[in-house]
Amino acid sequence: MSTKIRRYNAAMTGAGVVAVGCGMTVALRLDAYMVPLWLSAPCGYAITSGLITLAARVISSLDSAVYACTVPGCTFSARLRWAGPAERRRWQEAAAAHPAHDIPRP
Repeated sequence: MSTKIRRYNAAMTGAGVVAVGCGMTVALRLDAYMVPLWLSAPCGYAITSGLITLAARVISSLDSAVYACTVPGCTFSARLRWAGPAERRRWQEAAAAHPAHDIPRP
């Protein structure tokens, strides 16, 4: 397993632990207001899943590269994660000279 994947897994594990802690804290604080368990547990779960999703998007965006077409109005783009230099260069060239420009028409 590569070092990048290990770092990603470690970061996601840490983010998951923090998110579960935050979700449990919210559920326990709702208990102080006499909110029943059947309402506070889903609230804690929603906070946890939202934070894990946010962490996954932030962590994956730090390691990814996006190549987009330079023609104004073209919507072509490619997002790469864990690619080598040759693969990144190939997609950079593909974004610069792709044959089908998806330009939205008014």
